[in-house]
Amino acid sequence: MDNWKKDLNQYLPVVEGFLTSLLLEETDIEVDSVKEVENEFVLDHLNESDIFLYTRELKKSADIIVVLDQEWFGLLSSIMLGIEQKEKNETTIGILEEFSVDLSQVILKKAKENQVDVDLEIIEILSKSEIKEKLAHEKYFWSQLDIEGVADDKVRAEFLMGDPETEIEEDPGEDQQDNQADEDKKEINSSSKDEQEAESEDSFSPFETDSKEIKGRKQNVISARPIEFAEFSENYGNGKTDTHSMDLLKDVELDVSVELGRIELPLGKVLQLAKGSVIELEKLAGEPVDILVNGNRIALGEVVVIDEHFGVRISSLVTTKKRLAKIKNGS
Repeated sequence: MDNWKKDLNQYLPVVEGFLTSLLLEETDIEVDSVKEVENEFVLDHLNESDIFLYTRELKKSADIIVVLDQEWFGLLSSIMLGIEQKEKNETTIGILEEFSVDLSQVILKKAKENQVDVDLEIIEILSKSEIKEKLAHEKYFWSQLDIEGVADDKVRAEFLMGDPETEIEEDPGEDQQDNQADEDKKEINSSSKDEQEAESEDSFSPFETDSKEIKGRKQNVISARPIEFAEFSENYGNGKTDTHSMDLLKDVELDVSVELGRIELPLGKVLQLAKGSVIELEKLAGEPVDILVNGNRIALGEVVVIDEHFGVRISSLVTTKKRLAKIKNGS
């Protein structure tokens, strides 16, 4: 149990950082209690209105379940959409799916840093009745978490992981019966098919057979002839006539821009922007900026000041080989 609590505490800081970046509020997570429980406990103390994020860790063959209070519907929808929706519907389920995928990526990245091999199935959003069918262990490691910062009061979240040593094995007798029933069904279907083919062969009359042979001999004759192309003179395509050089591109406009950095904001936070708001970019101070031509990066540079104007000193160029590789890959 101590090892379970230790492992859990390793991932709490990255989860706190993820929630802080998503909700733009300082988030703090405390482990209220940790214990090993029977699977009946999972169903008995949870509410019908709770949100269940379910996946399975394939390396350890263990269930992973995150339980969120219904209040998370309103929290996530107000932040990510700017409109609070407190009920489970198609919109809030979509928000939860996006939230759970982003959260799992953060955890997987931390696991990789810890040199822990983790393989997760696709996360499902389930109800209490649906989660009952998924429980595959007799015992679970259960943790109750208190999360501060996402709302005025603490919001509840729970984390459960199945004990791999208590995985419930399926009855092999039932599997054998099912397989035998499938084999019997295949034999019956095969016999029926053979009988139908025999009957269909007997049902052909000689007249019908002759007519089919006659029809089979009819063919449509398609005439074909080679295409004749006009011959070009030596002046075409030899590069010796009407050389334009750069004159051909004099009226072609190219947009040159310098990108300091980027950031993704939920719609709700965009609506909250006002005069004086500060947007933190993903790049660190001193990092090279991107120089773009028609939206394609061609160089990196550093920002400089020339008299009273800003400028960019080119520090490196993107090689032609890399640019052509991007075009080839369709990016």
